[in-house]
Amino acid sequence: MSTNNNLRVNISVSYIYNFLMQLDITSAIWVLYLSFKGMSLVEIGVIESIYHITGLLFELPTGAIADIYGKRFSVILGRVISVISCIFMITSNNMLGFSVAFILSAASGNLNSGAAEALIFDSLKELGEEEKYKKIWGSISFFMSMAQGMAVLIGGILADLNFLYAYIVGTAIQIVALVSSFRFNEPPTNKNEEKCQENKIIYQLKTSIKVLKVRKMVLYLILFSALVGSLQTTVYFYSQKFFSNMNYSSTIIAIICALSRAIEAMSSKYAYKFEKLFKLRGTLISIAAINIVALIGLAFIEKLSILFFFVTSITEGLGYTIFSDYINKRIPSEYRATILSFDSLCFSFFMISVFPFFGLVVEKIGFSVTFGVMAIIYVPIMLFIMQKLKKNKNREIIGGISDDRISVK
Repeated sequence: MSTNNNLRVNISVSYIYNFLMQLDITSAIWVLYLSFKGMSLVEIGVIESIYHITGLLFELPTGAIADIYGKRFSVILGRVISVISCIFMITSNNMLGFSVAFILSAASGNLNSGAAEALIFDSLKELGEEEKYKKIWGSISFFMSMAQGMAVLIGGILADLNFLYAYIVGTAIQIVALVSSFRFNEPPTNKNEEKCQENKIIYQLKTSIKVLKVRKMVLYLILFSALVGSLQTTVYFYSQKFFSNMNYSSTIIAIICALSRAIEAMSSKYAYKFEKLFKLRGTLISIAAINIVALIGLAFIEKLSILFFFVTSITEGLGYTIFSDYINKRIPSEYRATILSFDSLCFSFFMISVFPFFGLVVEKIGFSVTFGVMAIIYVPIMLFIMQKLKKNKNREIIGGISDDRISVK
């Protein structure tokens, strides 16, 4: 099989692999599961923080591993560790066991983040079709979101029967995802061979940081993406308990989450049209404003809480696709997985702070007020990052970004 055919196989396999990856039937019930197992909201917040602390520590090194030893290798290893994590979730009954499960889950995510995405972009780049990335990634994101919707619906139904059923099925799906990952082929990249004896991973990290220093537009896009993502993820996961407090059953909560994923799927699929209409600045302003409005709605209009919850799904689909395209087009292939891992690292940093804080405040003053507090906190941070983006966007236009292999010495 020719190299081009191998690379085209990567695109086809990516649809299957990413669908299975997102068919995580425990995603909408893990908060309820841990609560059922006796964990308080504060303990759940701490466990989630442990997850993101792990991500913070491992993200860049695992990205460097993907760039040095191969993105395919990184993806496969990530799935192996994910299966082990699922087993710990099934067999654990205390905070220590769940913490280990979340550490392994974070490590598996670290190995996948950046690597799976880079496999697609680098394959298209080698084929000379990188301009198709936004549309293809939007389509893949559509199937990913649909998988998430199916997952939460199935997970909710199984949880009403028995939480254990959901985790057993989830483990089986991860095993199938592992099998599918062996179909990937490693796309060629231009690696810098250094004569120095410095550790390869350390060198990769240092050089990637130099790339971000040169391309500050990428840095602030990553920060904005991580900020928005942390807001949406916090709302999504705590919504399980929020809707449970409103006396919705696990099945109804699963249906709500499934519908939100369907909305996210459609916004992902057509994100390229939204970006084409509003361009960079308009897209960023729209995503930020809509999220703030949604938080305010969740805080003050309880009768429409499900509607405002759906609104956050629209921007999640748009942001996931559009930010990926913006960032990928501005970074060199040989550092792609490492820099994309920095994106995940920033997300983890925000989540370490936001998730337990949200749970603590909810226990003190309730969900509604907490949503309002979050809106107040996020506004000045978003405005600051958007100002930096505007400033560096002007520099990018003046300096140009056409040379993919910029000097990082």
